[in-house]
Amino acid sequence: MHCNACVLLTESELRDHALVEHAIADLQTCCVQVRGDFGGKSEADIARELSPLLEKHGYKLSTKPEQKGVRWSDFAVAAPIALAFGVLFFVLQKIGLINLVGGGGVSYGTAFVIGIIASLSTCMAVVGGLLLSMSATFAREGDRIKPQLLFHAGRIVSFFILGGVIGALGSAFTLSITATFVLGLIIGLVMLVLGINLLDIFHFTKRLQPSMPKFISKHAMGISQVNHTLTPLLVGIATFFLPCGFTQSMQLYTLGTGSFLAGGLTMLAFALGTLPVLALISFSSFSINNSSKAGIFFKTAGLIVIMFGIFNIINSLVAAGFMSPVFNF
Repeated sequence: MHCNACVLLTESELRDHALVEHAIADLQTCCVQVRGDFGGKSEADIARELSPLLEKHGYKLSTKPEQKGVRWSDFAVAAPIALAFGVLFFVLQKIGLINLVGGGGVSYGTAFVIGIIASLSTCMAVVGGLLLSMSATFAREGDRIKPQLLFHAGRIVSFFILGGVIGALGSAFTLSITATFVLGLIIGLVMLVLGINLLDIFHFTKRLQPSMPKFISKHAMGISQVNHTLTPLLVGIATFFLPCGFTQSMQLYTLGTGSFLAGGLTMLAFALGTLPVLALISFSSFSINNSSKAGIFFKTAGLIVIMFGIFNIINSLVAAGFMSPVFNF
């Protein structure tokens, strides 16, 4: 388990089983406590019966504690790829084709790239789980295409509108130079935590990752179980409130834009970045979790996100006058 999205998804899937009365997952221990009437079955039998509910999302149940080691060999491939990405980024920025990280903070290009990384990471598993659950509900009635289109339309439009609302709320506050510096520093630190969690080396950083209050996320998950024509649209809107650290980092940034348009476009760029992978999930069984190269991918993504976090921290220090520009060369 990597984040609070994993907790929510695990609990939701297990509670849907007819014999399960209660399920509580713990991110720190990677354990889940299940209560129900299983007719005297052993724990091993119960684990085997419930495990298929989670295997489609890349998880499994076991009665034995997880013995998980770090595959350091993945870094031999991940580090050069991340470094190449960094070099390409600097070259494109130098010749003026892109400006992913500017002195003002996170740009639309940054939000789009973070959206791509988020859509492939396990933090977006909960969105994929919602999508698969909703798809299964409507597929039984032979309706497959329309619900998917409504979901993606609801997600993209709501991210723009709700992102704009957050930006507009930020306009009610006049941020001082100090407040702007602190906000930028927090965004950078949040991205550092997200990147470190993707590396899957240190477990203590998981508790530092921001998330939406659990009761809001649970209600958002519950919408997918309602069989109504507008359900896919509502599910797409509800994804704005799910516990994805990447989404929260972008929401935090939009608060500092102080503008409906800037906030809306930032969240729109992020949502568009997630669209290609979520579209694949809609119409296929695509899942990076089940790939043999998943470890390499997540470590590469983690290093790139850490790089973005460091860039944002440096830009905040530059904007506050604590240091000279680093990337103006």
